[in-house]
Amino acid sequence: MKTLLYCLLLSLFSVNLHAGVFVQNKLSFGTVVVTDNSVVSSVSMNLSDGKTVATNKMLVLVPGQLGEFTLFGFTPYIELQITADFLTVKSNTNGEVTEQFTLDSLTTAPTVNTDADGKATLYIGGTLSTSGNGNNNYINTLYKGSYNIIVTY
Repeated sequence: MKTLLYCLLLSLFSVNLHAGVFVQNKLSFGTVVVTDNSVVSSVSMNLSDGKTVATNKMLVLVPGQLGEFTLFGFTPYIELQITADFLTVKSNTNGEVTEQFTLDSLTTAPTVNTDADGKATLYIGGTLSTSGNGNNNYINTLYKGSYNIIVTY
């Protein structure tokens, strides 16, 4: 059993190996507004239907999109075991103090099967949450994060 570890950013990163990954769409939670941070609120990209869903005091202004990746260079017609593990989410501010989101979970199918060309499509969803600490200092900025996708075959 072999394992490949790919580190992918919510922005764009790819790895060139014999077996590899190509980013079709980066995971995006869209554009959201935190109307009140007195309670933990969240935004999720649902893996089952690709919809963006917000809870509590968060509103979705622009829907997000699932991460979509093409896995290539594998043996045809094999099952690949998939694990996704999150690392960080940080704002893109230059020294300005702001509240941060927490990447609570990443979701993916536990396995995908390669086709006749040794390719497979992988989708990644997940959930971001606010702190709920009462500090309403979420500013209009880009938040970026990174996560690992582990492919075992």
